[in-house]
Amino acid sequence: MSETIATAPAIRRSPWRHPSFLIGAAIVLVIVGVAALSLVWTPWPPTKMNIPHKLQGASAVHWLGTDHFGRDIFSMLMVGARNSLAVGFVAVGIGALFGVLLGTLSAARSGTLLDDLIMRSADFTFAFPAVLSAVMITALLGPGVVNAIIAIGIYNVPVFARLTRSGALQVWSRDFVMAARAAGKTTWQITLRHVLPNIAGLIIVQATIQFATAILAEAGLSYLGLGTQPPNPSWGRMLNEAQTYMQTRPLLAVFPGLAIAFAVLGCNLLGDGLRDILDPRVARSRT
Repeated sequence: MSETIATAPAIRRSPWRHPSFLIGAAIVLVIVGVAALSLVWTPWPPTKMNIPHKLQGASAVHWLGTDHFGRDIFSMLMVGARNSLAVGFVAVGIGALFGVLLGTLSAARSGTLLDDLIMRSADFTFAFPAVLSAVMITALLGPGVVNAIIAIGIYNVPVFARLTRSGALQVWSRDFVMAARAAGKTTWQITLRHVLPNIAGLIIVQATIQFATAILAEAGLSYLGLGTQPPNPSWGRMLNEAQTYMQTRPLLAVFPGLAIAFAVLGCNLLGDGLRDILDPRVARSRT
């Protein structure tokens, strides 16, 4: 029987005793709520230009002012949150799906040629970070959000593969797995019923942390013109467009910069809190 069942009550009680989890969850929920709200409502159409009212300060009409095209900054931030979350969710999903599959396969065939081939491939992929991968992909396919998702997803695959393999190898050495082997269960039965449930918490924590990395990578790619393309708003491209007006309207860069910082901070705090909750040994080592 999997040993995760015994820790379930502790997991249900723990979140309220971890400030980092509560703060991170609150920040993430606010950003998700703003992104969801942007699907049905924004103060102004985010792509509507109004040149006579460009570079205005905050007012009752435009809560955070307007940019150099007269577009409402608050509306653009709302839609930018939606785009960043969508890219992060899909990219991390791609990385987790293929990474966990390769990691469990590598652990199940530990010490074989297949294991060595998967790990060396992961090492090779690490040599091409998300930005560099996006540059290569867009050189072939052209810039765009889909290519940015592919690049960030590819970068996440070896991260999840290595983490999954490391956690799975620890589970494979446990007594209950040896008992399952003695009972005649196949490798994949053991993987599905015992290994994956016991490393699920590890994967969830890593996914939360990689989500923050994906948001940051998407903003960087959009800043370089390789991510979300006009007229769709993006926090990274808002930073790029604001640099021309740093002397006259520095807040044009402050608002998207704060949005990126809070999103990354929230995901990291949430991941840190989840790690404490799902692995009590980490929490005890900090006290």
